[in-house]
Amino acid sequence: MSFNDVLDSINKRRRTEERNKTFVKFALGMGLAATIGLVKGILYAPKSGKETREDLKNKAAETVDAIREKVRNGARALKITKEKVAEELHDVIKAEKVPTKKKK
Repeated sequence: MSFNDVLDSINKRRRTEERNKTFVKFALGMGLAATIGLVKGILYAPKSGKETREDLKNKAAETVDAIREKVRNGARALKITKEKVAEELHDVIKAEKVPTKKKK
């Protein structure tokens, strides 16, 4: 390894460390900003905590109901598709049926 390679390696490591420090500072700043926003949101919320929890509960129930309905619709569609494919496969097998040799 030449002297220039060693210097390049050292410089590369320094740049990587600087980038990592910059990222950590950025992440800490974002975390702090999110925390401040959360606290401000709670302090200045137009509804009481009880009302907010009730709203969240209702929204969660609506979401669960919507997901259940989508799963039911998907299951129905899958069943219909399965029946159609089975019918088409049966028709193809029936139309292309080749006599098989019987073993003696």
